[in-house]
Amino acid sequence: MIAVVLIQSIYVLLTAIAFAFELVPWTREAFVKYGRTRSTRTAAAAAQGTVCAPGTATTLERFTAMTVPKNWFSQFYWTGAVVGSLVLLDAVLWIWRSCRFGAQDLTHTHTFAAAVQLESWIDRDPPETVPAAETSSRVLAAVVGLSMYCIHIAIRLKECVFDQPTTDARMHVGQYAVGMIFYIATPFAIVADAYCAHIWQPVSLWMVAAAAVLFAFASLHQWRCHRILFQLRRIKLQHGTDGSYALPSGDLFEYVSSPHYLCEILVYVSLWMATGFQAPTLLCVVIWTTVNLSITAHESQMWYRRTFGVILPQNRRMLLPFIW
Repeated sequence: MIAVVLIQSIYVLLTAIAFAFELVPWTREAFVKYGRTRSTRTAAAAAQGTVCAPGTATTLERFTAMTVPKNWFSQFYWTGAVVGSLVLLDAVLWIWRSCRFGAQDLTHTHTFAAAVQLESWIDRDPPETVPAAETSSRVLAAVVGLSMYCIHIAIRLKECVFDQPTTDARMHVGQYAVGMIFYIATPFAIVADAYCAHIWQPVSLWMVAAAAVLFAFASLHQWRCHRILFQLRRIKLQHGTDGSYALPSGDLFEYVSSPHYLCEILVYVSLWMATGFQAPTLLCVVIWTTVNLSITAHESQMWYRRTFGVILPQNRRMLLPFIW
């Protein structure tokens, strides 16, 4: 369906942009880095140092300086929580109606009905509907994936609102826009293939159980690693804004410098696993998340090396324990 292609195109485009911006030094400084790795002065100098037509550099510098507070990260999770909950509620109501009134086709879900409407506007021909015999397994797969996603978003939202100390760090407005796009599109990406794929095999119970175990492992360790980072931030705030940074240690920080990013990737891998690895749209989400967080982890590793030098343990890898 065209709706599925559009959703997949979003993640392909975001991945391509992330690669391109990371490869060019001034775009990396201006648009990729954020938080402690971002220096407004360095970003502006990078923009000024590019070869541009007269008058263009000033516009570029102005755009480079368009940043928002990093504290706005909570808005991503508010958005993800609202959109994810609505799509999940839509699927749960379909199951309730099917149990009460008998099996129904997927057009009785607002999400699939909207995709069908979009298809009819563009192609003028109604798309193929999913056989009624397959609808239950498809919607159940969507409910499992959406439930895991909503739990993950709820945890992150709680951390941002109640646990994470405030910071004066900034991120570029482009990064804010990308984050909003991601958290709006991802709930639909989770259900896209379950609702619209022509070929869909029921997912075995052991595969769902394995996905749940991986999700629980990643969520637990991400929570622990965030707690370590939050505690270091509180200590720094107690010593004033000029207090020195401390090197994180404990839990998965003993193996990698950015374990919270590794756990984030594993969360989305577990969502893909819950579909039996048969959802190409969710694979696009996994690829984008991996590329995006790998770039961010690389910038963090470079910052750790500049900040701590020889203090940084030599055996502490960037993202993958013992490997990379």
